[in-house]
Amino acid sequence: MKLQTILTTMVTAVTLTVFAATTMPVSAASNTQTQISSNQSATDKLVSELAAANTEVINLQNKINDKNTAISDAQAKITTTEAKITQLAGEVTKTEAELSARKDVLKKQLISLQKQTGDSVTGNVYVDFALNSKDLSDLISRASTVNKLNQANKDALAAVNDAKTKLTDLQNEQVAKKQDLVDTKASLEADKASLVNLKSSADAKSDALNKKIADNKDVLVALQSQAAKEDAAAKASLAKLSAAASTTKTTTPKAATNNTPAASTGNSSNGGSTINTNGSTHNSSDSAGNAYAYGQCTWYVKSVAPWAGNHWGNGGQWGASAAAEGFTVNNTPAVGSIVVVAGGQNFGGWNAAAGYGHVAYVVGVSGNSITVQQGGMDFDNPGGPNTQTVSGASSFTYIHR
Repeated sequence: MKLQTILTTMVTAVTLTVFAATTMPVSAASNTQTQISSNQSATDKLVSELAAANTEVINLQNKINDKNTAISDAQAKITTTEAKITQLAGEVTKTEAELSARKDVLKKQLISLQKQTGDSVTGNVYVDFALNSKDLSDLISRASTVNKLNQANKDALAAVNDAKTKLTDLQNEQVAKKQDLVDTKASLEADKASLVNLKSSADAKSDALNKKIADNKDVLVALQSQAAKEDAAAKASLAKLSAAASTTKTTTPKAATNNTPAASTGNSSNGGSTINTNGSTHNSSDSAGNAYAYGQCTWYVKSVAPWAGNHWGNGGQWGASAAAEGFTVNNTPAVGSIVVVAGGQNFGGWNAAAGYGHVAYVVGVSGNSITVQQGGMDFDNPGGPNTQTVSGASSFTYIHR
C-alpha cells in the first residue's frame, strides 16, 4: 500500500505538472492572439481612414487643377483685353489727329476767304465774302460756296467727333472688362490658395495614417513572431511532459501496477511543422505549383518566387501568412524579397485596392527606394513583368526567403 500511495502521488504530480505547464503557454498564446486580432482590427480601420484621406487628397487636387485652368483662362482674356485697349487707344489718337487736321483745313479756308474779302465789314469772314460780291450772280455763287463749305466742315467735324466718342467709349468698356477679369483672377487665386492649404492638411493626415499603419505592421510582425515562439514552446512542453509521464508508467513495478489504476496519458504532436525565425532559405509547406489566378499580382509573384505559399490569401495578407510559416518578415527591403502593400496604401503614385492589397517582387534596392517587377489586371501586361521604382521603401512589409 505504501508503494501504491507513492506511485499514485507521482502520477498525480506529473499530471498536475503537465496541466500547469500546458495551461501557461496556452494562456500566453491566447493573449498574444487577442493582441494580434486587436492589431489587425485597428489596422483595418486605419486603412479605411487612409482610403478616405487619399480620396480627399485626389478631390482637392482635381479642384486645384480646375482653378489653375480658370486662372489661365482669365489671364488669357486679360491679355486679349489689354491688346484691344492698346489698339483702341491708337485709333483714338489717330482720330484726334484727323480732327486737328480738319480744323487746320478750316483755318486755311478762312484765311483764303479773308484774303479774297479784303477789309472786313461785319467781322464774319463768310458774310463779308458774300457782301463783297461784284454783282447778284457773284453773290449767289459766293453764298452757295459758303453754304457748301459750312456744311462740309460741319459734317466732317461731326463725323470725326462721333468716331472719337465711339472709340473712347469702346476703350472705357474694355478697361472696365479688364478690371472685372483682374478681380476674377484674384478671387480664383485666393480660392486656389485655400485649396492648397486644405490639400496640405489632407496630405499630412494621409502621411500620419501611413505611419500608424507601418507602426502597426511592425507590432503585428513582432506579435506573430511571439505567437509562433509561444506555440512552439507549448508543443515542446507537451511533448516533453508526455514523454516524462510515459517513462513513469514504464518504470512502475508490476506488483504496484496491479494495484494501481492505469494513468491515462495523451500524445501531443506539433504536426511536423517547423518554425523558422532566423531567415534561412526555405520553402512554404504548400509551395508546389501556382494556385493563384492568372493576371493577379499574387500569380506573378508566385511565378517568380516559387518558394512562396499557394494559400497565403490576398496580397495584403501575405506578410501575416508568411510569418505564420516561419519566414522572416520585416520592413527591410532586399533583392529577392517579396514586398507586401496594405490595402489602400500608396505604392509609387497609386493606391493598392482596399481589402486586397498588393505584392511585388524586389529586383533592386537603392537607399530608401526599391525597383520591383509585378503583375495585375491594371497594368499593360497583366501577366508581368511590369517594372516600377518606388520610394519610401521602409514603409512597406518584406518577406524574406
